[in-house]
Amino acid sequence: MTTMTLGWVGAAIPVEDCQLSSPIFELSGGAISRERSYDQTVLRFESRGARTCGAGGFELSSINAILVDPDGAVIIRRSNDSQRQTVIGPVTTWAHEFAEGHLARAAAMVYDVETRIDVRRPLLRGQLGAIDLDREDRQLWPFAVIDVPADPLMEVSLSLSARRGDIEINLVAEARVCHDGHRTEFEFDLLDEQGQLVGSRCVNLSIRSGDGIGFGDTSLRLEKRVQRAVRSFELRGRTELRGLTRVGPFRMDAARTQPILKNVSAPAKAKVPATRPKAAPPKLKSVRGR
Repeated sequence: MTTMTLGWVGAAIPVEDCQLSSPIFELSGGAISRERSYDQTVLRFESRGARTCGAGGFELSSINAILVDPDGAVIIRRSNDSQRQTVIGPVTTWAHEFAEGHLARAAAMVYDVETRIDVRRPLLRGQLGAIDLDREDRQLWPFAVIDVPADPLMEVSLSLSARRGDIEINLVAEARVCHDGHRTEFEFDLLDEQGQLVGSRCVNLSIRSGDGIGFGDTSLRLEKRVQRAVRSFELRGRTELRGLTRVGPFRMDAARTQPILKNVSAPAKAKVPATRPKAAPPKLKSVRGR
């Protein structure tokens, strides 16, 4: 038992009241149904869901269900049944198998959902201010950020400085999701007045599991005549991460009392249409000759 798992019991809500809004996906409402599968009981979770992390690669890599008793002690942790449908969408669903004895002891259940995400999107755009290109010392290069939708996965800060033809790029990224590995490849472009590319640089940034912040820096060298033509910049990022999202806790009293909907261990037998019994052939009377 831990303080966290004991808190799950007190904070458990009915599954129909499920409301989750995370940077990766969201859920609204829910239901848990029971099915019999050989000597196990299948608990199937269903809800209305949608992705919130943007377009790109998305995979539900694992979903673990954890049962705790009324004292907050963990009873069992089960992974999802990979043979059953698992998806985030208008009908979000996953299933886990449990022994009936474990379910009888359970007071609350939580789902730990791990997702693999691979998305590429613009992060920052800005107009660059004026600087003295003839100065020998390094100076900050001011800029005004153009409106870009807030990124759901991380918050990015950018600093630019210049010394003659050398431009230094410093990045700080703060993760907005709980993760088990976060890596972003940034693409930084400098543009002229017509929006044409005049310089580009890539830099990688990693945020270790358990950390919230990562740092990256690089430099770009331009001729003075090219640097004078620079007017704006654009920062894009391709992020690969393993996101962790907790769904619940849910009370288990409703899940225990719901009826078993169907038996999935044996296929349903085809119904044979009823037929009337065939009538017995009439008996022939014997006729004796006179």
